Amino acid sequence: MVHISIQHIIGTVALIGLAISLALAYQIVVGYVEENVIRTQLSQTAEYVSMSISHIINLMDFTYGMFKEYVTVSKSLNLPSDLSGKAYIIRLVNESGILYVRVEIPGRSSLYAKSSIPVNPASNISIVTDENFTPNDSTIEPKEYVYGGNPNVVVWCEIRKGVLYIGLGLRRLSGE
Repeated sequence: MVHISIQHIIGTVALIGLAISLALAYQIVVGYVEENVIRTQLSQTAEYVSMSISHIINLMDFTYGMFKEYVTVSKSLNLPSDLSGKAYIIRLVNESGILYVRVEIPGRSSLYAKSSIPVNPASNISIVTDENFTPNDSTIEPKEYVYGGNPNVVVWCEIRKGVLYIGLGLRRLSGE
């Protein structure tokens, strides 16, 4: 008859517990590092979109009066297809007069980055989130938010009756 001592059982259980603890600690550290990498990528993407919007706003301010009203200026965005293998959403937000770009991972409310859109406080700027808004450029389809990685994403700007409208959208390809 085989005789197993209690010390062997306790030692085996302790080794199994140690192995599980190490695996969990490894997962926690890897998750933390991955989240920091994604947060950095979200921040860089938000800053890129913010600066693109700032450029077209400055262009519209500089040329105001040279264009007739309802001229739409747009810029195609060159966005990464994903951020560390995760899909992401870009939206424009006006929070108490502060305009910013918010880039987030869907389903992970704590994983996002914001970048303010530098504008003159005296400017009359409105963010368009209404998908029924019709810009003068019929190839632009306004969106409340866009998924990153879509090759047809644009930021656009248009002046109507002294109000500068900015928004995100998708450029329709000819024939659509």
